[in-house]
Amino acid sequence: MAITVIIIMILLLSLFCVGVMLYQLKKQPAVSLSTLDYSKLFGSGVVAFISDTLGMGSFAVNIALAELLGTFHDEELPAMNNGAQVIPGVMESIFFMQLIDVDLTTLVTLVGGTCLGGLIGGSVVSRLGKQSIRLSMMCCFTLVIGLLLCRQFHIFPIGGELIALHSWKLVVGFVGMVVCGMLTSVGIGLFVMVQAVLFLLGVSPMVAFPIMTTAGAMQQPLTTLAFLKHDKISLKKTLILS
Repeated sequence: MAITVIIIMILLLSLFCVGVMLYQLKKQPAVSLSTLDYSKLFGSGVVAFISDTLGMGSFAVNIALAELLGTFHDEELPAMNNGAQVIPGVMESIFFMQLIDVDLTTLVTLVGGTCLGGLIGGSVVSRLGKQSIRLSMMCCFTLVIGLLLCRQFHIFPIGGELIALHSWKLVVGFVGMVVCGMLTSVGIGLFVMVQAVLFLLGVSPMVAFPIMTTAGAMQQPLTTLAFLKHDKISLKKTLILS
């Protein structure tokens, strides 16, 4: 029953976000795209969100393809990454929540932390200029590379056997997820950061999947709404990618 309520909340939030995106799309200046542009965006979305479903994340793939194919400018990347994730994120979250059992208190607490971080980060990043966004992304990418290297060389554990967090671990997890949500607003992928937090706390890699996808499905619409408030998102291209 509780999982059903969470799924309904995710659906309502995502539908509201998509509705706002479509409404503001009508107000944005018309963007002329060629057949090749449509193909680049659509193909990028397919590749990125297959990667996302497999747990590798879509943000890094989206950024790499945007740079390679010239589909988005640097300053558009944070908003694009969050906005494009709204619709695919719902499907991923529903799939993994029904496939894998997860402790409700742990799920709600960690997802709540991510949402709070996403709101704070989205409000801040949407006010930043081009150079500030680039600098923020460079710093965050350095952090992510460090996390990936730590995981590759087994500097921190690759998960544990915990299926729920309690006491101080739950508090640490909440704070860690707030930070993850804030950094996601810069355009850095949520999954690798959430994996780092959960694995350091000894959470099972299997349980990490519904937590990661549900956190993304709740946080990214909220962050996208913050970008929409300041008209910082190229909606036509983002929706095609999505």
